[in-house]
Amino acid sequence: MMKLQLKVALAFLIALIWIQQGLCDELSAKSGMNNWTCTCSASYQGDQIYIKSKCSTSCDCSPAGGQSGVTWTCTCSSDGLPKVATGIQDTTCFTACNCTSGSLTDVQATRKHISSKIVVVILLLCVILTTLAFLASIACYLYRKDKCLIQSPVFLSDRETSCNSSANLISHRASSVSETKIRVDSLINPISGCFHMASFLCGSKTEIIHGTLLLFTYSELEHATNKFSHSNLIGLGGNSYVYRGQLKDGRTVAVKQLKAQGGPDADFLFLTEVELLAKLHHCHIVPLLGYCSEFHGKFSEKLLVFEYMPNGNLRDCLDGVSGETMNWQTRVTIAIGAARGLEYLHESAAPRILHRDVKSNNILMDENWTAKITDLGMAKRLRGDGVPSSSSSPARMQGTFGYFAPEYAMIGRASLMSDVFSFGVVLLELITGRQPIHKSTNKGEESLVLWATPRLQDSRRVIPELPDPRLKGNFPRRRVANNGLPGKGVPAVGS
Repeated sequence: MMKLQLKVALAFLIALIWIQQGLCDELSAKSGMNNWTCTCSASYQGDQIYIKSKCSTSCDCSPAGGQSGVTWTCTCSSDGLPKVATGIQDTTCFTACNCTSGSLTDVQATRKHISSKIVVVILLLCVILTTLAFLASIACYLYRKDKCLIQSPVFLSDRETSCNSSANLISHRASSVSETKIRVDSLINPISGCFHMASFLCGSKTEIIHGTLLLFTYSELEHATNKFSHSNLIGLGGNSYVYRGQLKDGRTVAVKQLKAQGGPDADFLFLTEVELLAKLHHCHIVPLLGYCSEFHGKFSEKLLVFEYMPNGNLRDCLDGVSGETMNWQTRVTIAIGAARGLEYLHESAAPRILHRDVKSNNILMDENWTAKITDLGMAKRLRGDGVPSSSSSPARMQGTFGYFAPEYAMIGRASLMSDVFSFGVVLLELITGRQPIHKSTNKGEESLVLWATPRLQDSRRVIPELPDPRLKGNFPRRRVANNGLPGKGVPAVGS
């Protein structure tokens, strides 16, 4: 886009210089024809008044004296010369004149004077056009700020999102939510600024999306993340990078930069994810604050902006220093929060959603250790019968190894129960502290599920072998021996 603007500006400048040169040449040519200088002579000394009035009407002549007769010096304009006698009737006029054109210095001086005037006019025009462009840019910015989704995000409180019961969640599904219109025919517009506003004014197709989103520019997010520096990198996925960023208003956010994806459906898939995330409002789902979609150079940049979770993801917490101090009650609270978030996606979201990549890395914790589900890049909408949309034939498996349900691994078709199975693996991670795929010297014990199954089936091995050693025995032994993790009862997700 910048190259196109530069070409237009250069073409405009060349055209102005060409017009200036043409005008200067034309006017200079006319000015060079002025000031004929003539030396004329008369046959005898006549009446000077008569000669001036009858013989030099277009010239300024004055007698210069001479030895043989009278000599006159005349300065004439381009449209007239002194009158020379053609017969005996005009003997009182000049008998002969020797005329030459004006000097070259006069012509150059005239051209320089005219050229200076044109340069001044062109500079004034440039100043006026630049001022108008600046005012137009300000008008566009104010319009987009007021009309194009530039408003503070509004999030519902825990009570309003009904985090505590499935019945309230279902009733919330039918409640009214704030609505915002965004363009869906072309999220990526190669022409920004006023051209974007013009296309918006021309009646572009719109669709209602629940919630309030911010429309960020690429430069804003680039500045917020210190040009996407490695020091701000907080997460790395299969098709994205996640950076910590700080907005101009001081808020800390998580910026998810999607890797470039080709194909005609890339824009549509991004729009689908934005639309899906914008409709989700729950205290155990990481909220989407806004998005950015624009061309930067030759590439289309697609970015999602989420609320920042200072305690990171569950897997890193279990592996790091936090795992040493994470007590049993905190683990139970995390499990219940993640279960409620998954329940919301399966039962109460509109439309209902199949996550397809439930894992400990996709469960984030805020400053109060409230668990929130994130990363719905692989999610699918569920039809009324509970079958994912566009799933008439088995698709290639998507997700993370170690979390696959057996039926998903066999037929390659995800379902609500495959999400529940993956969540069960997360529960085992909370209980044991182990990773889903663990390097082991014992064959067949690399998988957390395969390792835990015989211990869960033998009540004598549950207490001594299953819980995380870092708990140091500080957990309700009888409850764990009988029911596993959910001491207060984890909701029956997807049942």
